[in-house]
Amino acid sequence: GSSRTSSRLGCEEGMTKPKTKLYKRRWYIIAAFSLFCLLQGSIFSSWSPIAVSTIAAYPQWTEGTISWQSNLALITSPLFQFPAWCLVAKFGVGPMVKWFAVFPLTICSMFRCLQLVCNVSDGTFTTITFITSICGGWASIIIFTTIGGVVSAWFPSGEQTLATGLAVLAINLGSIVSSLAGPAFVEDPVMLLPDRTNSSGWWNHSHTYPPWLDITWTLRSQIGNFMTFHFLMALVVFALVVVYFPSSPEIPPENAKTIPRLKPMDGLRVALRDRNMFYLLLVNGLTSLPFMWEMSLMDVTLKPFRVNEKVVGYLTSITIIVSGLLIISTSRLNDRFPTKTKTTLLILISLAAICSTILGFQTLGFVATSHNSLFVFVVLSGALLSCGKPILLQAAAEVAYPVPEVVVTALMNQTTCLMTGTFLFLYSLSPTFAAWSPLCLVVAPILGLVALSKAHFLRGPGSCL
Repeated sequence: GSSRTSSRLGCEEGMTKPKTKLYKRRWYIIAAFSLFCLLQGSIFSSWSPIAVSTIAAYPQWTEGTISWQSNLALITSPLFQFPAWCLVAKFGVGPMVKWFAVFPLTICSMFRCLQLVCNVSDGTFTTITFITSICGGWASIIIFTTIGGVVSAWFPSGEQTLATGLAVLAINLGSIVSSLAGPAFVEDPVMLLPDRTNSSGWWNHSHTYPPWLDITWTLRSQIGNFMTFHFLMALVVFALVVVYFPSSPEIPPENAKTIPRLKPMDGLRVALRDRNMFYLLLVNGLTSLPFMWEMSLMDVTLKPFRVNEKVVGYLTSITIIVSGLLIISTSRLNDRFPTKTKTTLLILISLAAICSTILGFQTLGFVATSHNSLFVFVVLSGALLSCGKPILLQAAAEVAYPVPEVVVTALMNQTTCLMTGTFLFLYSLSPTFAAWSPLCLVVAPILGLVALSKAHFLRGPGSCL
């Protein structure tokens, strides 16, 4: 009798589901991670808001120097992806974020402030800024390599899209932080110049530098203060992740999290052979392309409409704010109705395709437009295109099961970098391509819809679909 009793107890114990626990500290984790995302987005966008002032302060700098600050991040991204996977597999998500991303970003930010405390040559300062840009690109890779692991380790299925959305939103908000803080710290050189109308003759007959050139030192000091602002942000984020940022909680938030996924390299091979994953990668890349066009090339494209850079900056900020509201609402909707993920994406991308197509026709001159109409469709198309990103990331992680999240989110990021990088490369090479570049607003979302219609959303264990 005792043997049968012990056998029955052993069976019951074996059939007991693994223990689960939902920690309140998960919101601290996603808040710290989102601030890291905001820091990376802010440092990535450091120079564009103060481009004119920087070129005036550093004679060796040109528009090409400014553009290469962000181009370096895109170019180095594919080169760093494999080492990132290896490091995450060896050390885990927590140490990777703390010591391989936030810490080097903090050190680089500190070195950008050196000009305030010691004499740094222009060449040395330029080198430091390029190294910081590469470090920012590396941080971006870490974000998209670890975001899936962070979210799945700490959040139940009913909150994962929202948690992902908060991190994605923080990256976009980072560009607003620099757009607002940059001009606040660094003045426009035109505002610092005295009236030079009557000084041209003096300039032509004098062999000494005119007094107005002294603004370079004023601008350098102001740029140093702006760099210090980023350094202080980095210190805050570093303190938060050092205080508490483990790779995972002691007890998983739901039973599905106890089922192991594949190793990164094995998962990569599986993901590359998965047809559904291929379609979702296409959707992600194709919807990212017009959003990138709006964020990077809108100022050039809208010049014929007499829209200045300040208005473009306002449009970008409004677009990101509206997209943030949509990201939070659509992410919560997807968490609440996980079986309707494909329907949600089809609706969002269809609306985005309509607004984006109208905007494309307006910028190409195919249809008549006004400033108000142009601005409305810029905001709507950009916001609708970006708000589906968290849902796509979460859907891909489920569709590709048992491929690990670090592989899925990294592949999504690399697809975006590949498509946008190729587009920008062709844009810089061919004037004809540049002239017709707004066609991406028309073609890319429609192709994204076609790819999405072919994908089947079959989810992994523990999900609702």
